[in-house]
Amino acid sequence: MKAITKNNNYEAVVEDYTHEGMGIVKVDGYPVFLPDVLKGESVEFKAVKVNSRYAFGKVLNVLEASPNRRTPPCEYYFQCGGCQIQVMNDAEQASFKRQVVAQNINQQARLNLHINDTVTGEPLYYRNKSQIPVQKINGQVIMGFYKPRSHDIVDIEHCYIQKRVHNDIMMFIKNKLIEENTSIYDEKSHEGLLRHLVIRSNSDDSEVQVVFITNGRRNVFMSIVKALKEAFPNVKSIVQNINDEKTNVIFGKRSIVLLGHDYITDTVLGKSFKIRDRSFYQVNHEQTEKLYQIGLDMVGLNGDETIIDTYSGIGSIGLTASDRVSKIIGIEVVESAVEDARENAKLNGIDNADYYLGKAEEVMPKLVKEGVSADVVFVDPPRKGCHTEFLDALIEVAPKKIVYISCNPSTLQRDMKYLDRHGFKAAAVTPVDLFPQTKHIEAVTVLENKK
Repeated sequence: MKAITKNNNYEAVVEDYTHEGMGIVKVDGYPVFLPDVLKGESVEFKAVKVNSRYAFGKVLNVLEASPNRRTPPCEYYFQCGGCQIQVMNDAEQASFKRQVVAQNINQQARLNLHINDTVTGEPLYYRNKSQIPVQKINGQVIMGFYKPRSHDIVDIEHCYIQKRVHNDIMMFIKNKLIEENTSIYDEKSHEGLLRHLVIRSNSDDSEVQVVFITNGRRNVFMSIVKALKEAFPNVKSIVQNINDEKTNVIFGKRSIVLLGHDYITDTVLGKSFKIRDRSFYQVNHEQTEKLYQIGLDMVGLNGDETIIDTYSGIGSIGLTASDRVSKIIGIEVVESAVEDARENAKLNGIDNADYYLGKAEEVMPKLVKEGVSADVVFVDPPRKGCHTEFLDALIEVAPKKIVYISCNPSTLQRDMKYLDRHGFKAAAVTPVDLFPQTKHIEAVTVLENKK
């Protein structure tokens, strides 16, 4: 039975958070979800969407504010969908993220583990990769980020979570696009040229890559390339990526180098990596080093282990461990990433790493049949977590330990629960905040084979 009516106003105290960072209030036991409120606050709100089990509301007044509330640093925060929790101060963000991990691991999976405090870092200007959609509305070039649940762009001049050099380059290119009347893509008609601008940078901004993603091969960017190189000498790579599909996927399959190399170089825990336009590479350098270091410290390597690095990408996790182990075996389903990982091993003079192309659930059993026994398996899957087939193959490999790095606590708890039933037990989980100001959280744990 619904306790509230649409468009009516109510008062309540925020009791908790959803995993999305929304506040939960209750009216006669009926839950209502509210954006941009903090636990413990007394608020007045209007019910805007009501169904049989819960409702969504719009906050009209914060009657009694939390001491952890702050004014969002970003002027676009209430329009833009890029950040969700800027109203929380740093301490509240860390507490919220620890709570999300704890709820998943200990309430949903019922594993009853110790959840460490969230490992935090620099809260602003951390993103080393910006994917900026471009549109033309009423003759005006619009660049920025999408409004929540839409494809309407908020026109942004300064983003507080992308690195400062990205903001400078974004505005420089925007002015050039206007000056040259560059053709801009229209997703409704599937006409026009420039779809997205992507900017990547290494940890000290000494190398920056700019990618123009275009609907077709036409290259109209050479004067912008020349101007960019003069204004930003640290731009070492400019690439045109061609995506002429009717799709929401950002990158196409083909890239052409317009200036310099097709990559920039960065270091993680003392190892160098070439990063190309489509490489998967963590967006927060400072926190990635902490994340990997925590995983390596938790597993306690002694130098003679064989490690299988699944979902190995360009090799970043495995290669950082290469001088602490006997052998690294990387497995990755994306062919270009396997080539990048091999190249990165060579770049670092690492000769104890082999890389295999294919699905880990198919490659791992073959390796076992060939007599390979893994002491440790690194698992760093995408948000959807691991397939059951992958987990079954992992159980068959029977490593002594599994280092699981997750970007989604919900799939982490599901996979840990499955592994727990098969004898792989964890003692603790550590949340690491790679995405300050947003609802997203990374976590790392080590599961030990108790069989």
